[in-house]
Order: sequence, then structure tokens, then C-alpha cells
Amino acid sequence: MSTDRQPPPTQSITFDPAVPLHHQVYLHLRREIADGLWLDRTDFPGERELAERLGISVITSRTALDRLAGEGWIRRQRGRRPQVVHRPERAEARPGPSTLEATGPYRPYTYQVLLAETGTAPAEALTVFGLQPGGDLWQCVRLRSYDGSRHSVAHNVQQPVIGERHTGEQLDHEPMPKLLVGQGHTVARMRRRMGIAHAPAVVTEALGLTIADQMLVATITVHDPDDRVLEWVRIYLHPDYDTPEETMDLTTGNWSAAEPM
Repeated sequence: MSTDRQPPPTQSITFDPAVPLHHQVYLHLRREIADGLWLDRTDFPGERELAERLGISVITSRTALDRLAGEGWIRRQRGRRPQVVHRPERAEARPGPSTLEATGPYRPYTYQVLLAETGTAPAEALTVFGLQPGGDLWQCVRLRSYDGSRHSVAHNVQQPVIGERHTGEQLDHEPMPKLLVGQGHTVARMRRRMGIAHAPAVVTEALGLTIADQMLVATITVHDPDDRVLEWVRIYLHPDYDTPEETMDLTTGNWSAAEPM
């Protein structure tokens, strides 16, 4: 595994003054490590580099790194960079949840592309595509606005042979399922689960939130008629919005949503 990749992009981070700063730095780094973004790398930042990158004191960065080390996420050695020792587990394939069908039209979102490139993908996305954590996939992160307000951020992950064919013009204006269909793929179904989580800085900054804020996160896999995965998606929903209304068919156990999320 190569160790000379570019690090996760440095983002400006808005901190919550009501939450200890070292705890927010810890949460930010822990999320990147848990997603496998620092796997097998040799350039994880030390105290001073981290302090300069985030505009914080060395004392604050040291406290966050000490906690990560104490919990087994990194190893610290005097005179050397910290070493990430946590390795995301490669989850075994498991039966998916009930299929979710979206019966209504897409909201007329406007899009702002925050990132579109092939690079180290979240470990869960790699697992879905049958790859090992630390590998590369094409990724697109877009802010979605609705009625003039920031609604959500979508993080789409696809095989490079698919994702790298999308043009900048398309990403600026079109929902991703439409782009997949435009390439000749049949989008047959999606599977979705919901949870509450902290988001990466690129998301919180785009939504006008702090790194300490938690939000509803939908993790989605999009499948073709043969149940092959076309893409893995995380959607981070602004706390001011609700998810679309859903209905369960008690005879089949399947869910339908009033609109795609």
C-alpha cells in the first residue's frame, strides 16, 4: 500500500464555543481514522503541525492526540510522527434491509460541488465494492440547497470507470441517479439505513454548522436489477429539515418514500 498519498484536504473548521476544543479536535480526527482515511500512511500530523493546521494551541492538539493514543487509535513516540494503528474492520457481506422505493419526483435542488476526484474512500464504501480499506474510489461531495436554504450534503462514491465520466456541468445541475441512467445503467432499487453522527469538516462548513454538531445521516447503496452496487452514498441532513415521509407495506415489509432523499 502506498504511503505517499495526499492527506485528507485541510478544511476550515467552525468550533462550538460551548464544547471543549480538545474534544472537538479529537472527534474530527477520530472520524477520519475510523473512515480509514489515514490507513497505512506515514504523514499523520504531530502536535505542532496539527495546531498550525487547525489554528489551535499546541496544548489543545496534544490533549486530543493523547486521548486518541490512550484509546488505541494512534501510537505516539517521542521524536516521531504519530502512527495510526486502528484498522477499520472489513465487514462481511450481510443481508440488506428491506428495499426502499421512492415514488415521488426529485426535489428541485441546486448543487454546489465541494469535491470531485478519485482518492481514498471511506472504509465502508470500499467494503461495499469488495475492496480493502485504504483503497481509492471516485467520490463527489455536493451541497444541496432547496428553496434558497442549505438542505443537505451528499457524498457519492462510485467505481472510477463510472464516476470519472461525469462532467463538471452535469455535477453542477443533475441528481446522481439521472447521471447513472445517462450512462446506460438501470437503477432498480436502493437500500438505506439512518443514524446520528458527527460529520466531516467539509460537510459542517457547507451546512453552516460546527464540528461538534451531530446530524441525521442516511447511508444508501444503489443497485442495478442484478443487485450489483452502482454507488454508495452518505447524505448528511441539515437539522432544520426532516426526511421524506415513508410508508410501510405490512404485507411485504417493504417501505416506500414520498420522494428520493
